[in-house]
Amino acid sequence: MTISEIRLLPTLAIARVGSAALPLDNYMLEEDPQHPLGYRRITGAPTLIVDDATGKITETKIPETVQFKSEARVRPVAPFFEAFALTEYGRLEPLTLSMLQQHGLGAKDVQWRVKVQNRKVYRRTREPGDIVRADTDWLEGHAQQPLAGHCENFVDGKTIPLGQVRYICPNKNFPEIRLRFTPAQGLIYGPNVAERDHLVIPDERAVYDAGKGKWRGWDIDTAMNADEKAVRETAPPSLFAITPHQAPPWLHGDKAVSRGYLDDTCDGFVHLKLAISGRELTASARISAGPPDYAPDSIIVRTLADDLEQIVDGPEVKDEDPTVQVRAEDIIRRAYETVRLMNVAVMNGNTVKGRPPLSLDTMPAEEAFGTQRMLRPVMAPQNVDMLAVLALHQQAFAALRGGTAPWFLSLLRQPEEAGDLTDRGRRKMPALMCGADGYYLTLTRRQIDTIRRAATALHFQEERRAPAAVTASETSARRIEPCNLTAQLFYKAAGNPINSRPAMAIGNPTPGLELDFRAVWRRLFEGIELSEHDNYVIDAVGRYAGLKGRRLLHADGRKLVAELRGPSPASADADVLVKSEKNPDGVFCIEWSNNLTHVLRKQGELVECYFTCGPSVDPQPWDDEKRDLYHKETLRVRSFFELETAVVSRDLAKPGELTQGLCSPWQNDFRECSCYYWSASRPDYVNVEPTQDGTSRGDNWFQKVRTGDYVPDDYVDSRLISYDDLFLEWERALKFQIGGRDEPD
Repeated sequence: MTISEIRLLPTLAIARVGSAALPLDNYMLEEDPQHPLGYRRITGAPTLIVDDATGKITETKIPETVQFKSEARVRPVAPFFEAFALTEYGRLEPLTLSMLQQHGLGAKDVQWRVKVQNRKVYRRTREPGDIVRADTDWLEGHAQQPLAGHCENFVDGKTIPLGQVRYICPNKNFPEIRLRFTPAQGLIYGPNVAERDHLVIPDERAVYDAGKGKWRGWDIDTAMNADEKAVRETAPPSLFAITPHQAPPWLHGDKAVSRGYLDDTCDGFVHLKLAISGRELTASARISAGPPDYAPDSIIVRTLADDLEQIVDGPEVKDEDPTVQVRAEDIIRRAYETVRLMNVAVMNGNTVKGRPPLSLDTMPAEEAFGTQRMLRPVMAPQNVDMLAVLALHQQAFAALRGGTAPWFLSLLRQPEEAGDLTDRGRRKMPALMCGADGYYLTLTRRQIDTIRRAATALHFQEERRAPAAVTASETSARRIEPCNLTAQLFYKAAGNPINSRPAMAIGNPTPGLELDFRAVWRRLFEGIELSEHDNYVIDAVGRYAGLKGRRLLHADGRKLVAELRGPSPASADADVLVKSEKNPDGVFCIEWSNNLTHVLRKQGELVECYFTCGPSVDPQPWDDEKRDLYHKETLRVRSFFELETAVVSRDLAKPGELTQGLCSPWQNDFRECSCYYWSASRPDYVNVEPTQDGTSRGDNWFQKVRTGDYVPDDYVDSRLISYDDLFLEWERALKFQIGGRDEPD
């Protein structure tokens, strides 16, 4: 059997940190057909057992129950990568010992290398000496190999362990060529200063040399001028551990002075090399390491898989797609699951237990701060409760499944409507959550089209087709067509639990938990680099150097900005442009994943782009009638994936860049950002019960003592887990949610 090319699958895997000795067992999620909106069942799946001494897989086991903790420690998610060969039959088939032996080769002829980085500090300071790099070089043997993170600004001889990798020793019973990535423990590292918190940063983790680097005490207000800060700061801003306050900077006049903390998450590449018949074949895949998914039986309404599917297949669904119905139902179901873990009364912007709504971290509060307007609840406060909003989702699901009039289609928010701040606009679905553009969350265009096609087809179709048997694009087929990028993206490697796959990762992130997928769009056009969350040109080279500091307003026939509109102060029935000091023209840039999907049709081609006439810190509008007044350039669209693979291109994101916009350390993210970003991974409202008056009661996920009486979030309330509680003992403090309830440790 000839081998002409090799591949690694999955092309992107997500590891999750934890300090337990044994990685998480493989598991899958099953739906109850009798209760389609009930909690998904966590079911054990074939788990590969690796002998620690030899690196061989000795057997597969299916666990009776899946335990996410062991002795109060979180079990890490440690995904496998499988090697595939392109054979003379034109298919990708698993690369095995016997296949190698047919070419006079053995396991030792397969070479692996892993390169990962943590660029979180560098994203803030822009100092190359703050990049943490780990490189295994080409592996020898089958022992565990550490990923030691080196950094120029570390104390001499100090490193951060970023995980371990292992070339699995193939054998007669398990002959496939595999590598396993095991992430780090989720520890926090810091500066070598005497005044640090020695409980959080013991001596062995005081790795950052405060005499070399400036991360300890770094202050964006002194590091950058106002214009630089406006365009270079992360969104949300100041995502790092600060001093002296135990609260986000926006509650303290936007002052954010860094404690100098780093974490042990990372992202990068797994590389494979094989010399055969005088040729060197290579393959690669991406790996990202992030925090656990604390609601492992729930899936958020928009996942990374949704964004990737739109990238591969486009924003519109084919008329003949037989899975449209079941996919549409799954989207509505995921919206239901997302809301189920939110305290909707709080997220609506209500006054809660005497707490003014501006003191609570919610989307209405975010809107009020961002637009310099009064806070307005999204829905009538007296009518809002989690159970009532769930009932609305139940009605939408029932209408979709029953083929009744698609009344809810008008309630779906279009990407251009993310900045519709009228009551009508804010009440569209998905409600109360934030998108990558900082305004109200939208689905992908492909998700919206899926629901539209399913709803209209059912309404006008006399005999409905039975729902398809599959609910996702994922495949575990052992032979894959090399041109089938979808099958490569969503390949289910043996032994990998579902929470290692894009289907369980946050999509449309702000900035995200597992990775910040906004980063892949920055260099889509050759010659320029955009902000991950805005249309500002951060950098430009060569003939395009003059574009630095301008704003990209229009690309390939479509404008990239939209108006912010809200109710008129003079009349509730009229809407006006929402202007502010920071946004005098009342416009916003639509999030990239939905904004540039049309451009992906032109990969490798030149497209016509329009920029502002000169540098502009403030957002700028687009006016079709004044097209001649803008600066026009022709830019080439980069390929999104590596040649003939489903690996996100290195030109779009270097190692470490998919996680650089996340919090440093990641524990800050869990404390700082409420569930209006991602409740299906970082829960908010748990142990919920209905009350006699038809409303609900339950606990805040961050409550130290479960009482059934929800404590509104407060960064200094001793009843709630604090920043330092997470820094010291996050594994003990945070509880997994199974069926909406605390899972015992």
